[in-house]
Order: sequence, then structure tokens, then C-alpha cells
Amino acid sequence: MPMPMGDQIHGAWRGERFTVLRDLHGLTQTDLADVLGVTQGFVSQLEKGQKAIPDHVVAEAAARYRLPLSFFSVGPGPTDWGVHTFRKKARASARDERRVKALFDEAARTFFEVSKASGFWPVDLPDPGKFDHDPEEVAEELRSVAGLRPEDPVRNLTRLIERRGVGVITHLDSSESDVTLDGHFGISRPAGHNDRPIIATARPLPGAVQRLTLGHELGHILFDKELTRALKSTRAPEEQRAYRFAGALLLPERVARKRITNTLSLHGYLRIKADYGVSVGAIIRRGWELGILSDDRYRSLNIQLSSQGWRTDEPVEVARENPQLYSQTLQRAVGSDWRAAINEYGQDPVNLRRWLPDTEAQQGPTRDAKVLQLRRRPESTP
Repeated sequence: MPMPMGDQIHGAWRGERFTVLRDLHGLTQTDLADVLGVTQGFVSQLEKGQKAIPDHVVAEAAARYRLPLSFFSVGPGPTDWGVHTFRKKARASARDERRVKALFDEAARTFFEVSKASGFWPVDLPDPGKFDHDPEEVAEELRSVAGLRPEDPVRNLTRLIERRGVGVITHLDSSESDVTLDGHFGISRPAGHNDRPIIATARPLPGAVQRLTLGHELGHILFDKELTRALKSTRAPEEQRAYRFAGALLLPERVARKRITNTLSLHGYLRIKADYGVSVGAIIRRGWELGILSDDRYRSLNIQLSSQGWRTDEPVEVARENPQLYSQTLQRAVGSDWRAAINEYGQDPVNLRRWLPDTEAQQGPTRDAKVLQLRRRPESTP
């Protein structure tokens, strides 16, 4: 059998990489055993490190799934610490969740390595402890260090995040995947051991939703480094804090109090959306959280939002933002040909290509990430 991806057999195989392979493809141990021509028990023993891994099994797995042999020798690293955080819907299955986690971890480990190899600076974010972990104050501080005036819109949140050393991926999985990820929005894995983190969305989202989701996951990176358990509900204090942070980052309290009133019509919120790139639903919630909207008005606006069909199709389109940092650090680390990273970092070439939206590898046109097409206010800066 020819060696896959130009690698040479060297035997430093790790059994846990077969678990990663299964999670990436939504396979059971029996499924993988059938593909490799072995028993389920044999796969189980490989994954637990109870049996030596034959070279021919690795070669077969690499050939079947079009992977470099180095995929199976990747060891643990700083990105393996921490608890995954999600924005997801209740219907998301356990198989979907494992796939999202596996994709994220593969993207995270490669970003960590190429960011370090490229000489790019590590994460540089405010210390929430200096602000008593208040999401409003931390958001205000981040806006300030990013050079924003108190009422300026964040014209490109992705670039703001990347300039603080956090990688962003907005196309973690393929829309052609056999495993549906419709129930997953965003993911991060906050950990104090990782000074080169990433945040991601499972699939491209509408611009306003993408921005709030990335802001939400950035909140987890900031506040939840000591998280020890998975968050099971959107009502969890950590989730509420991350949401509050995202709202404060994109729509500062001073702006909300100027623009939102208890009598503002539903259509009046569209003007705020156009200026600040935040969905109407999120603006309404922001107004309620700040005590600007009464409970009755908040409830009435949400009923109108549903009856107008805006929960799934809001007027006023906000442009999606395209990340750049992942591509830039990888290019600095391995050169102009991204394919050199496949063997170097043991990465699935299909996934890696998808995570590099501004390279020739990504099919279809891309939008310049430097400009967010929000309606410009006369007193704001670019």
C-alpha cells in the first residue's frame, strides 16, 4: 500500500488519536473497526493504550481518511486544558457535540503552534480581576485599549479580537458534512495554560449573530479560565455573564440609554442595528438587562419579534466578518504554501483548507475583513 500524504512510517503512534478520528467522522468503535478490518475490542484497546499500534493499521486509517501519518503521532499540549463552552440548541446530539469539540481542538492546537512559531504575540486582554469580574467594566476597558471612543461602534469585531492575540474561525465545519451541526453556534475552551486561544463558530452565521456569538465566546475566554465543569444551561451565571459582556462590548450602556426608550417601536430598533451591527433581539434584551425596558415592554417586543418572523429573518443585513490571523500566522510559520502544514502539524487537509478563508485554497469569493459595512455615524471613527 502506498504511504499516504508522502509521510514515512515511524511508529510513534498514539491511541487517543483514533478516538479523535472517530469523533471527527461521527463513528463508533464498531464503525471504525469495520473500515480497518479489525475488531471493536481491538480498537478499544488501541484507544486506551493497552495494545501496541501496528504500522499497517495506521497506514490503512490514514489512507481511508486521507490523513497524513503524522496525525496519529500528535501528543497532548496546552490547548488540551480547560472546559469547552458552547452556544447551542437543546436538540444538538451527543455525536454532534463530540464532533464540534474534536474539530475545535484540532484547529486550536494548530493555531497555538503556528502562532508561537510565527513570533506572533500571545493573548493580550484585560484582567477581569481588576474590575471585580464586572462584564460591563471589562467590556469598557477592552473597548478603550482597542482605541474606541465611548459611543463608537465596533466596526469589525473579528479584527479587534485578533489584534488581542485570539484566533478566530467562522467556518469550523463543512456545510457538506454528514453530521448536522445546526444546533451549535459558537465554541471556546478557556484555560489559564493557553496563552494563544481561539474562538469559533461551527458554520458561517448572519453577520449580527456572528458578532454577538464571537463576543460571547470571547467573554468565556476572559472570565472562565478556572471553569471545571461543562455549562448545561444558558441560564448558568457564566453564560449570562458572557452574554452581558458581548452586549456591552457591541452596544455600550451610554449608547443604549441614549437610543433605547420604553416606547421605541420595533422598527425603530433597526436603526440601532444598522449603526452597531447587533441584532434587534439582542438590542431588546440589552435594553431590558439595563432596566431601560419594563418587563411588560420587553415581553411585548419579543412577541412582536416572533410574529414578524424576525427571529429567523431580521431586516437590515450586517456583513459577515472574515478572519485573517489564522492564515497569517500559518503563512509565517510554514511559508506561502499552506500545504506544508499538513504533515508538519498532523492536520486533516480538508479541515485546514476550510479554516484559511483568505488563501487560494478556499473556494468562492471572500470579503475583506478590514471593513464592516455598518451605517457610519458622523462622529465615529473608522
